[in-house]
Amino acid sequence: MNAKLDNVTTQYRKFNVNQALTEGQLNEFIDYFEDQDRLSRTRLSGVGVVCGFRSEYVDFILQPEVSREKESKPGDLDLENPLQTIMITQGAGVTTDGDLITLRQKEDSPSEVTIDFEVKNYRYYKNYIDKVGYEYFRIGGNQIPLVELFTEKELKAAGANIADYKPVSDIGNINDKIIILYLESYSNEESPCEDADCDNTGAEQVSNLKVLLADSASVSALIARGDAKDTIYKAHNAYEELFDHLPKVEAKRVILDADTTSASKLKTKFRDASDAVAELSDGFNAIASNFNVSVNLGGQSLTDKLTSLLLPTIPSRLEDYQYRYDLLKDLVDTYNEIKGLILHLNFECCPGIASFPKHLMLGAVGTTLELGKYVPFRHGFYNSPITTNDDENYEKVVMLANRFVQKLNGFQSYLGPIKITPSNLYVRLGDKAIPYYYNVDKPLLTQWNFEKTKTDRETYNLSYHTTNLAGENFVQDPLNYNIDNNDFYRVEGHLGLPYKTALQNINDLKTKYGLAFDVIALVLQKGEKPGGDVPREKTVSIDDLRKQLVSISSDISNKKNDSQSTLLNISKLDEKLRLLNQAEFSKEGSPDGVNVVKQDPKKDDVVSELLSEFLERKSGLEHVAGVEPGGTFVLIYESETNNQVLADFSLPYLCCSKKEPVSLILPSAKLCQKDAPIAMTVIPPNGEVKAFVNGVQVPAITQSAGQSYFDPGLVTSSYLEQTITFTVNDDFVETQMVVHKNPEIVSVLSGTVTYEAPTTNPDTTNPDAKVEFDVVGNLAGFTFTWNFDDGTQIIPNEAPTNKKIHVYKLTAGQEDTFNPTLTVTNSNGCSTVYRLAPLKLTGQSTIACLTGMRILIQYIHAKENGNHTCNAAVFNLKGNGLIIGGNPNGNVFLNNAGGPDDKLNYPDNYPPNYTGFDRASEIIINQDEAQQIAALSPDGFISFSLECALGYCHTGVAWTQIFLADSQVPIYDDYPENNFLSINPCTGDTR
Repeated sequence: MNAKLDNVTTQYRKFNVNQALTEGQLNEFIDYFEDQDRLSRTRLSGVGVVCGFRSEYVDFILQPEVSREKESKPGDLDLENPLQTIMITQGAGVTTDGDLITLRQKEDSPSEVTIDFEVKNYRYYKNYIDKVGYEYFRIGGNQIPLVELFTEKELKAAGANIADYKPVSDIGNINDKIIILYLESYSNEESPCEDADCDNTGAEQVSNLKVLLADSASVSALIARGDAKDTIYKAHNAYEELFDHLPKVEAKRVILDADTTSASKLKTKFRDASDAVAELSDGFNAIASNFNVSVNLGGQSLTDKLTSLLLPTIPSRLEDYQYRYDLLKDLVDTYNEIKGLILHLNFECCPGIASFPKHLMLGAVGTTLELGKYVPFRHGFYNSPITTNDDENYEKVVMLANRFVQKLNGFQSYLGPIKITPSNLYVRLGDKAIPYYYNVDKPLLTQWNFEKTKTDRETYNLSYHTTNLAGENFVQDPLNYNIDNNDFYRVEGHLGLPYKTALQNINDLKTKYGLAFDVIALVLQKGEKPGGDVPREKTVSIDDLRKQLVSISSDISNKKNDSQSTLLNISKLDEKLRLLNQAEFSKEGSPDGVNVVKQDPKKDDVVSELLSEFLERKSGLEHVAGVEPGGTFVLIYESETNNQVLADFSLPYLCCSKKEPVSLILPSAKLCQKDAPIAMTVIPPNGEVKAFVNGVQVPAITQSAGQSYFDPGLVTSSYLEQTITFTVNDDFVETQMVVHKNPEIVSVLSGTVTYEAPTTNPDTTNPDAKVEFDVVGNLAGFTFTWNFDDGTQIIPNEAPTNKKIHVYKLTAGQEDTFNPTLTVTNSNGCSTVYRLAPLKLTGQSTIACLTGMRILIQYIHAKENGNHTCNAAVFNLKGNGLIIGGNPNGNVFLNNAGGPDDKLNYPDNYPPNYTGFDRASEIIINQDEAQQIAALSPDGFISFSLECALGYCHTGVAWTQIFLADSQVPIYDDYPENNFLSINPCTGDTR
């Protein structure tokens, strides 16, 4: 065999003018360019079968249509009948020695051939003995059985005796024969004059194309133990065989249904979807073995490692079966990505010259060359890296296999705060953010994304864990930057948290970063509805609450528990505090100014729906460890008692709960039977409200002008004192009500509350009346509140009594009507108001308490704080318009200027030698005159006025004292306003 590239000529000589050329110089020149041409083909284009070379055994019985078509085709190179022939179409291929092979047809000159034809039909054959010694056809130096094919035309052109050849129809089991195109290459010195013209000078380089057949078993033996090794075919054939034998592995979906009603059933759903351990282990072990990837799993086998991670028998500190299922999906994605690349490794950087230097295998006779179908014993075309990316595919396979191992070793049951990381959904795993449940160390980062690792940007992957990522803020906090290229949000860290805490934190992050998705909660099992037989906790101990707070504070400061345990305790405390919304507090507040403000139910927007009911209306829940923009993130928890998040799912659209969030606000949690209807605040405003007692509907809800009311008067006596629960749009709300009985103090045999007429008052100076009220009935357990309708202080919650005495303060001579009431209150705070018959009372008249009056009007210089004189100060003192004493020329003299009107009327107790400015006028009203004045008063008041008795008077203010009869203590001692005074002489009251 004459392999050209075994020794490559790397230089040649340039020729000079009139130089005598030697054969060495000429051969050196030819060899150089021939070697470059061959190297360009093999190193820059590739080796193997490029196209064509489709084969078929044409049998009239089996394929009559094909036979007739071939038989009738004009211009066919082989004019003889094509039936009972092996048809091979034209094609192209390159051997590893750089030979370009096509089918040929010899022309008149031995060195000339024709290649411009579509097909050749081989009708005859004979045994082939390789005289060149091509070692690729030998095992232990012995050639395998080979036959050479000939067309009828070739034999006729060579003048051969056709009788010396056998028809191909004699070949048994013809479809098991492998077609081999062999370029028999030699110098005519090796086989002198056999195929060359010995008359020509120089050694002719011969390349005869032989079409050979060999049994598939013989070819298999050649590949396995032949004297020469076709390493290229063997390697790529191994990829094909590996692909065909790799198990088909896909992760099952977790499909929720109405029977998923407990945490254990949900866990079973995830575990049942993680049953691909055996197939995944077998498949990856085969990959690792083929690509020499180390599977170092700390001494565990791959099966054991997968089983311990995906189907653990020992529970971890967190029920993280969801993350373990996510790990399975990641492993399956990686496995299938590797599997998909295995058939895209058709490249050879420097194809080995010794692989198939002078031959090409075309596969078995009649093999159909279908798209994507692997043909055994047929060389593919193995591209140069310059024409394909398959070289990178090999690197990707190795990287993905190493990533598979890294993920197994780096899985962790992590607990941390909730974070949202931008990612992508419909891409390869390496283009997604690295999940929360991996230890994001440098080995994993290096193996995560091929393109980033190739460009030294592996630390620019995104992940929940950012310690080993690049320090730029757009990597550390990516949601603050452009996320146009992200179509998914990974939501992580919520597993195991109380669902309300998780909802709040996720919603806070949504608000902080302006993210467009909704989050809801679905519960696997609802507890007893309010009002059911299960007793509800109704006692809130402030001492217990404070102990819980101290315990939580201690846990945090001493770091006794992980954060999720602390959050769970806080959630339990929150449930206790929520009970305070059902408690009753004093509306007036504490005397120290402490008021209790209840939570606005509209702010309690955590609305969860039973999963089974939700699935009746909606489908499409998928677990994808996050949510798409514009989608709905769904948290799953078991019950209000076991309220930790167990798993998450999502919908690709915004979706709410079954109904709008419902709530009901009542002004009070208790009413009395006779109270007026109360307006209810209903969310939604048009929500239908129903009331129930022990599951029986109570018709106590009314509507007016679109407003819902609760009417306690419609609650029958059989439902009084019992807890009433409510639904809004058939969903129970936490609001409750109790309607209590109103008290009754009067039995059927008793009368009503009465009073006695005013008693005779011998004290003529006191016009008041004393009234006694009688109460008839059983007063046990009641308190009284009297309202006597006279302006006196009302004291609530007095101890009850059958008799009550009250003194009415009356106005002398005046009749007043009073409407007293008695409010009776029982221990539940319900009251009945008894309105008593009106009382008409008249006060003792002024005449009865008045025997006379002394009035002293003075000007005291010291009281005026100045030297004040006046010569026009003569006045008439009038009572109810009558001049006291009947003298219109004046009865009050306050002139102190020394003129004719100055009476020098000094006060009585002044010394005889007093000559100052002080003056005093004393006027005595006798009983008759007092009665005349009183007769002009409808209400017992006397109106005194000081009017000028001259043409002009000083208008200053006079100090006035009024005494009853001979009393030394004045009933009035002041300055009348504007010289006018109204006074009740019996009481001293002024106005």
